[in-house]
Amino acid sequence: MPEITSLMSLVERIIKRVEDGTLMEGFEESIHRGSATGHICVVQDGDEADGLLLLVRLAIMRCPSNDPAVFHQRLLRLNHALRGKMAFSVSDDEVVYLTAGRNVEDLDPGEIIDLILGTSEEADTYDDLLLTEFGEEYAL
Repeated sequence: MPEITSLMSLVERIIKRVEDGTLMEGFEESIHRGSATGHICVVQDGDEADGLLLLVRLAIMRCPSNDPAVFHQRLLRLNHALRGKMAFSVSDDEVVYLTAGRNVEDLDPGEIIDLILGTSEEADTYDDLLLTEFGEEYAL
């Protein structure tokens, strides 16, 4: 259970920075939950010149090479089931990620908790599920 304690400590630090206006572009911290690893960062919002996004991104696995169309269809169905709260993506180097982001300006403490703990929990669940389904040899 130390991972949750560590994540809660990070959540508390981010909430404090949002409340006092010191959460700025360039903020980045690594996170780990179960077998999922990734990072939390603040980046410029491409849609708003002065807007910032708090992003949570965790690596899930390498893309299976045996039947990529079936795998990508599976990811699309999972994205649909996640109802826009977070989404799977594939990087140029064929690593699958689960990512969620929210506008920093609109965040309240409950949303920060949900964003970080919810996304990391889903990543830990789905990495196990997808590796079981498509092959442990694609683990990171």
